[in-house]
Amino acid sequence: MAIITLTTDFGIKDPYSATVKGQIYKELSDVVIVDVSHEIQPFDIAEGAFVVKNSYKNFPDGTIHIIGVDSLITPNKKALAALIDDHYFIACDNGILSLINAEISAKEVVEINIPQADRPGIFSVKDVFVPVACHLARGGKLSVIGNRVKSFKELSQLRPVVKDEKTIVGTVIYIDNYGNSITNISEKIFDKVGKKRNFAVRFRNHEFTSILRSYNELVADFEREADFIGQGMALFGSSGFLEISIYKSNPNTVGAASSLYGLKKGSEIYVEFY
Repeated sequence: MAIITLTTDFGIKDPYSATVKGQIYKELSDVVIVDVSHEIQPFDIAEGAFVVKNSYKNFPDGTIHIIGVDSLITPNKKALAALIDDHYFIACDNGILSLINAEISAKEVVEINIPQADRPGIFSVKDVFVPVACHLARGGKLSVIGNRVKSFKELSQLRPVVKDEKTIVGTVIYIDNYGNSITNISEKIFDKVGKKRNFAVRFRNHEFTSILRSYNELVADFEREADFIGQGMALFGSSGFLEISIYKSNPNTVGAASSLYGLKKGSEIYVEFY
């Protein structure tokens, strides 16, 4: 049974996400639809990419991922369908595909060319992305829906800057429900640049000289867990990216890393090796 995921900036108040799901079921009643998120900040390509990048690999190969973030089709922003890492992605050519799979080359990318794509006043996700997703869910080929393209728009928001092999300059790209501030510094690039040297993670007026690989490293004796609630740390979380966190944070009680440290999306984080 085919799986179609939805990641959008539609929110949950309005009828847009339900409209998209209804259209899918009209075309393909036995498909499985999974809502990844409809609460991506409006037009925030980097946030949408982070959420998709850290969720799609948990689905079976062949899953179809509709990305309705900054999804209005224009003459300068065409609709694309791509096969990357054995998953299908349908999105506008706004750079989001380059952020989701920066390390993996696409096997095939086509510019969607179906009659609905040229109609004025269309709802791009419902009227263009959904028919393409259903076509792929039925076992259809990418070549049927458009001409192959060699490349798509490249962005670099999920890529930190390395200076003189001594400093990694990253930024906060996502703040989760717990207020954890997640950066674009991956564990992979940290290990590659760091070469097991000593280091300091610096931001604003704060510094950490160690990075945990799990919360269990902070709390070895869980009978004393209460002593650690509210403690700050640098951590490589489940996403594989460096995050600044508060143990058992709650933005409404003990506070969160984003508020207590004054971090927001775009805040710079430095890792300096010595």
